[in-house]
Amino acid sequence: MQKLKIDLKNDKDFLRIKDLLKPYTQRVYFVGGCVRNSFLNLTSDDYDIEVYGIKPNLFDELMQKLGANGVGKSFFVYKYKKFDLALARYENKIAKGHKGFEVKVCDDEKDGARRRDFTINALMVNIYTFEFLDFFNGLKDLKEKVIRHINEQSFIEDSLRILRAIAFACRFDLKIAKESLELMQNMDIADLSRERINNELYKIFKTSNLDKAYDYFKILNLEEKIFFHKKNDEDFEKLLKNSQAYVKDEALFLYLYLNFFHIDKVDFFKKTKLKNELLKKCEQEFILEKIDDFALAKIALKMPLCKWLGLWDCKRIMQAKKLNLYYHAFESKINANDLLKEGFGGKELGIELEKRKLQELKNYIKE
Repeated sequence: MQKLKIDLKNDKDFLRIKDLLKPYTQRVYFVGGCVRNSFLNLTSDDYDIEVYGIKPNLFDELMQKLGANGVGKSFFVYKYKKFDLALARYENKIAKGHKGFEVKVCDDEKDGARRRDFTINALMVNIYTFEFLDFFNGLKDLKEKVIRHINEQSFIEDSLRILRAIAFACRFDLKIAKESLELMQNMDIADLSRERINNELYKIFKTSNLDKAYDYFKILNLEEKIFFHKKNDEDFEKLLKNSQAYVKDEALFLYLYLNFFHIDKVDFFKKTKLKNELLKKCEQEFILEKIDDFALAKIALKMPLCKWLGLWDCKRIMQAKKLNLYYHAFESKINANDLLKEGFGGKELGIELEKRKLQELKNYIKE
């Protein structure tokens, strides 16, 4: 029998939850991400707990006694510290959008697991007995590194699951099952808000499987819908795949995509509504061809080269370290006040300051 690998036996908040629910029901389970992560030997910052065999009114009373905060009473969900507690539920699509569901209490563990999106997220472990429930072979898929939908009818009711599948595939280095991919090819994300789309993109951007995400964007015809452009270039795909091995930054994909294809950045961010800090990083210098020491050192006038998103291969990294500008920016000794004393002012001051800094940089490289 499989057991949860997360140890909460000394967690006071968890013990309080166990003691509170035990007199009323022991059909209480860890579900979702915390169980999946435990079998991937990953830690979890929060835990989903699903409760069966208890009436909604009593559950509400117990959650109030616990001091938990309701996050949508019609969904029977409560937040307590790092735990999300909820009654298992049936969801019936009755209107467009992610809120267009009729929700009813579910009292069958298999039905509760069936409503989840993917088999790897339908794993359940009883918090009292540690009984492991796996109705849809999620653990097998996890071991075989496959992400697979559970129920076709419920899956197509929420198009966000397309992006969630890609995000999971990238975060955990999984492959989307053929039948799931075919199902998603017939779904449309047009009903999703930019906020919901972007929340999944941020998860993808933080991974080291950007090339995998881009492949799925193309396979599922998502590129134009998400980025308002449709590009196809093997050199870009090669650059994307190689760069992620050296640059760990959530702006990397956009930096490469926007600059390689010469896309207007301001217009792009206005349309996509992605966060502005990514735009600032995308505006960094982009040099696709071979870069000489002087051009590389010029970038170090603004930042340590280890923070430059264009430092995307071993050769450039070695070059930056040889210049001794990898960990810190170039520190100019040219002072604007000295130029003011020499009589420079206005535009001439800025021009002369730039001129002398560049000469200083040339001398630094020669030395």
